[in-house]
Amino acid sequence: MALTLSRIRVTRAQVTILLTRHTATVNINKMNYFSASCGTEMTMKRFAFLGAGNMAAAIIGGMKNADITVYDKFPSQYDKFDASVKKAPTAAKAVEGTDYIVLSVKPQNFPELLAELRESGTPTDGKVFISIAAGISCESICRGLGKNVAVIRTMPNTPLMIGKGVTALSRNELVSDDDFCTVEAMFASLGKTMILPEDKMNAVIAATSSAPAYVYYFIDCIYREAKREGIDSNDLLSAICAMVSGSAEMLMSTGKTPEELIRMVTSPKGTTERAMNVLYQDNFSDIIARAMQACSERAEELSKQY
Repeated sequence: MALTLSRIRVTRAQVTILLTRHTATVNINKMNYFSASCGTEMTMKRFAFLGAGNMAAAIIGGMKNADITVYDKFPSQYDKFDASVKKAPTAAKAVEGTDYIVLSVKPQNFPELLAELRESGTPTDGKVFISIAAGISCESICRGLGKNVAVIRTMPNTPLMIGKGVTALSRNELVSDDDFCTVEAMFASLGKTMILPEDKMNAVIAATSSAPAYVYYFIDCIYREAKREGIDSNDLLSAICAMVSGSAEMLMSTGKTPEELIRMVTSPKGTTERAMNVLYQDNFSDIIARAMQACSERAEELSKQY
């Protein structure tokens, strides 16, 4: 039977090859980078992380056997890394001799960080800059550095910290296919990736990067109302979370649309129909739409501000 490759996910101890209609697991001794879009094993590269917060730590945690240097202006951040991760005294020192520079600071810190790199005179030719910040465009990074450089713009989400993330990626015209494949593979090892044109990177924040907060709020609302109605169980929160993850898995695995699955649950004149009518009458979809629009608007504001 012919099988179609759809994604290769790399973890420390195994490569899980997800195939259309089939799944196979292959154990390996160490992690290498692969990209499903390239179908090519990547050679080892050197990475610098400028900013060592939780998201940077999560990405680094998925990069076993990689050559990594980190810099953070708060040295206490280094405590989360073992001896295999090198620590630099300045941003300029961190990027010396590296191939990829991950800009893992908050949007408001970009002007200061880019100015420091620009004023240090550190060579940037041949290096690829990777942003994980909301609203920071490829053009603004080049402007901050005072020259045109290869930039990959990414937008991960927090489930990446447990290997279940979704990361959107785009690039400017100076990024080679090989470099883009290497960076995509880095994020694919921590979840799912999606490739977008840069003009959609602000909009996708509302759909994948900020969206976990909507889900957490939805779960919390169900949890609090269930408690109010007298369901007092230590397993209540985990049961609600299992309901959400099971519903998502059913949506992904059955090939049915959300509307079709809603109809499967909703019996005429039943309990679900009564509940759904409240959501429809109170324009729940409009609330979600307004929240997403507000998220995208803020991303556009950040793009103009920085």
